[in-house]
Amino acid sequence: MIKTAIRLLSAAAMGALIAGCSSVHITTFDNFGSYPKWLFSPKGQYYKSVGYRWDYEKYALVYIYRPATEWSMDEVEAPSLNVNGERLFNFKGGGYTWYEMEPGTYDFVVRRGIFGFEGVGDLVFRTYSDFDLNLEAGKVYYLRYSEVDPQNMIITQDGSLGGDGPLQLVGHDLAVTEMNKTRLHHHGRELIRAKAREKDEEQADTVMASKSASQPAPAAEQEEPQTFYIEEENTETDAPEGLRAKPRSTEEEWWPF
Repeated sequence: MIKTAIRLLSAAAMGALIAGCSSVHITTFDNFGSYPKWLFSPKGQYYKSVGYRWDYEKYALVYIYRPATEWSMDEVEAPSLNVNGERLFNFKGGGYTWYEMEPGTYDFVVRRGIFGFEGVGDLVFRTYSDFDLNLEAGKVYYLRYSEVDPQNMIITQDGSLGGDGPLQLVGHDLAVTEMNKTRLHHHGRELIRAKAREKDEEQADTVMASKSASQPAPAAEQEEPQTFYIEEENTETDAPEGLRAKPRSTEEEWWPF
């Protein structure tokens, strides 16, 4: 077993040297599972709904969690979640998190490696899930990762499968029931931008910079802070109607926990 692992690592390293431009998939020091629980399990507070505190007029809200099962809580090394080629975090048993994501199609990939090393380019140890998911603004999605009790696959509106292998879209009732027993992961609570949008914004910034290079910069004006009032009785509602979304504010720390 050890000799086989050494051969695989050597082959992957040689491939990296030959390919040059290939990406190396490595999660060392962030690849620990939830075992032992007292040391590595998620330490955030138990599940709490985001409520009104997301920009549902512009983005989708995606909860991602892994139920606390005997298998997931006894795992020493956790698989990684990668979206559009970038790693977000490793799936610890009994953990959940959430992201705001721009409308568009995203590629979700779950990989597992050895001691944090997953592979080089397309040469990886094992891929557990690999699928595309189209997200719409104003909608809430629940992605569940479980290797022991996968659910019936959901068919999305565009006719594609809502998941692959252990990572699957599930309904609100099941997700909330299971997430009530999970703790907040130390990764997440961020905005993920679609790749196409990022490239367009970079090009637009370059054009604007070139146009304004020869013009004097106007005096900076301080914007008045925006306010937003939340009805505390409805904090468990993820997508209220008739209300404007809460603006992002570093002063207010817009996430509620």
